[in-house]
Amino acid sequence: MVVTGQRGFQDMALGVSASTMGVGPEISYYPQKYPQFGVRFHWVQFGFNDSIHINMADKKSLDIKPTIQKQVGGLYLDFFPFKKKHWHLFTGLSYNLKQDYLFNVTTKTGVSLGGIDIQATDFGSINLGIKWSNWMPAFGLGYLGNLYKNRVLLGVDLGMSYMGSPKLQVSYDGFLETTTLDEQIPKLERNIRNYSYYPNLNFQLKYRLGKVENSKKEKI
Repeated sequence: MVVTGQRGFQDMALGVSASTMGVGPEISYYPQKYPQFGVRFHWVQFGFNDSIHINMADKKSLDIKPTIQKQVGGLYLDFFPFKKKHWHLFTGLSYNLKQDYLFNVTTKTGVSLGGIDIQATDFGSINLGIKWSNWMPAFGLGYLGNLYKNRVLLGVDLGMSYMGSPKLQVSYDGFLETTTLDEQIPKLERNIRNYSYYPNLNFQLKYRLGKVENSKKEKI
C-alpha cells in the first residue's frame, strides 16, 4: 500500500491553468501504468466590474456598469492515442460554483433612439442579467509538451463547453415600462441559445512530482 501511494504521488503534477474561463490552480494525474490516459482537475475564476462609457451622437452617452464574476471547477479525462503522448482528446464536466452576468444601464445625458430624444429622467435604469446551466460538459483537442526533463510540462487545449439554455433576468423603470419587453423575453432566450457553445482555449503550466520511468519509451 505504501508503494502504491508513493507511485500515485509521483504520477501527479501541480500547475496553473489560464483559460477563457479564468485563471486558477490545476492538479493532474498521469498514471504510468496506463500511459494512454490522464486526469485533470482545475478551479478557475474570472471577474470584471469596470464601468463602460459609450459616447453617442449629439454629446449623449450611455453608462454601463457590469458585474461579471465566474468561478468554475472542472474535471477532465485525457486520452493519448499516439505513442509519444503529445496530442490527445479530452472530455469532461465543469460546474459553475458562481456565475454573475449582470449589467446596469443608465444615462446622465439622455439618449436619442430612432430619432426620438429620451431625457435622462425618463430613461430610468435597466438591469439585465443572464444565467446559464450550472453543469457544462466539454470536449476538444489538446497538446502536452515537455519543457524540461519530463518534469516541467506545457499543455494547450482547444475545445468547446456547452452552457445549456439561458435564462434572462430583466428589471427596469422609465421609458421601457411603456413597451412590451416582458413578452419578448422568451423569444430573446431562444435567440441567445445559439451562443450556448462557449469556446475554451486553455493553457496549463505544470510540474510533475515524480520522474518518468523508461523515459525513452514513454516521453511526454
